[in-house]
Amino acid sequence: MRTLTSIFLVMLLGGCSWLQPQTLPAPEPIIKTVTEYKTLEIYQPPLPKAIDLQDVEFFVVTEKNFDEQIAQLKKLQDGSYVLFGITPLDYENMSYNLQELRRYIRQQKEIIIYYREATQNDDGTDAEDWLDQNDKTIEDQKSE
Repeated sequence: MRTLTSIFLVMLLGGCSWLQPQTLPAPEPIIKTVTEYKTLEIYQPPLPKAIDLQDVEFFVVTEKNFDEQIAQLKKLQDGSYVLFGITPLDYENMSYNLQELRRYIRQQKEIIIYYREATQNDDGTDAEDWLDQNDKTIEDQKSE
């Protein structure tokens, strides 16, 4: 009786598994990683409008040529004139300031060229074209 009870318990516990067909689990799909390189297109803004500087004429007025300069200014200004004075030290400061502006603009130009070269195609022609175009613009302005 003991064997019969054991067989009955084994059939009771594992009976449902005997009725289903034995299938193996499906293999996991193989995952492939593919790297694609795409060139990033960065907007390159156009060059700014060329600088249009106006001529400035300085008159040097001293005690010796005061009357002569006043007469010339009256002639240029239709009878009225205004004098603006600047000391030699202030003139040197103004000259220094203009040189600082020139230095700053040149450094900014170098930064622009660096970023243009870094963001353009590998052939590097775009930065050179930009420099050529800039030089041509400067020559055109000088010829005018």
